[in-house]
Amino acid sequence: MKTILVPLDGSLLAEQILPYVRVLAPLLDAAVRLVQVAPEPEPESMLAESVTGLYSLADPGARQHVGARAVLDETVACAEAYLAACAARLEAEGLRVSYDVQIGPAADIIVDIAHDPQIKLIAMATHGYSGFRRWALGSVADRVVQVANTPVFLIRATKYTPAKSFKLARVLLPLDGSDLALQALPIARELVCGANAELLLVEAVSATIEAYPSLMPQLAPQGVALGTLHEYASHSLNNLAQHLHDAGVTVTAVVQNGHAAEVIVDESNKRNVSLIVMATHGRGGLRRWAMGSVADKVLHAANVPLVLVRAH
Repeated sequence: MKTILVPLDGSLLAEQILPYVRVLAPLLDAAVRLVQVAPEPEPESMLAESVTGLYSLADPGARQHVGARAVLDETVACAEAYLAACAARLEAEGLRVSYDVQIGPAADIIVDIAHDPQIKLIAMATHGYSGFRRWALGSVADRVVQVANTPVFLIRATKYTPAKSFKLARVLLPLDGSDLALQALPIARELVCGANAELLLVEAVSATIEAYPSLMPQLAPQGVALGTLHEYASHSLNNLAQHLHDAGVTVTAVVQNGHAAEVIVDESNKRNVSLIVMATHGRGGLRRWAMGSVADKVLHAANVPLVLVRAH
């Protein structure tokens, strides 16, 4: 059975993903699996136990071990009760819901669960840290996007996020003419077909030739006019739009001059887009922080949720 994996951590910020899950699950004909990850006991407690055992101080070590186990058991019990309450609310709206508590590093656990071929989508909130703070600290969502092969549905959660209903009316799919970018098409198409929504294909044509990866081999990098690039992009995008239209998809193709992230955000605002679905190369670490990425910029600038598909 297709399943949407929803990581929660007990916070109201993380719970902001649930209204979106209520809409996504019926569209994808998917069940929902809620998961909360409890941290492993601190390594210091294990080290203390081994040292006391070495010097035959069994009682203090045993007491410490029992104490750590009791804290972990209580944490797991509280998490299970919390997930049960969340599941009950979703089940009351007709969704099929399961839940479980895992122990370990949160991002690794989420990625491991997502290896299950039944996991169709990971849906989660991110705090949306940017710049050096985000690169230095990292985040669970950031790690999941970099590693997981499953598409990740992200919302930028804040304490000031207004409560509003989510309706999928128009999905924006950014393309650049490459096969990598097209890897986001299947999930975008499934969502618009399930919601009877419109698919908006958007391609940005930049005056910087290095920013245009789909350039035809026969076009020399030197002296290529922006108009030529625009004409080529329009021809390619319109052909794809016609193919999708013939398959029954409501689709519109738009080519705009400008930097990709700016064009995507502008079109999203101008056309009242409900969701952006796009491929990302999933670069990590210093290179990603220094160079940035279109997906990163869109996540922090757009006012709508984002589905990221790690392209191969």
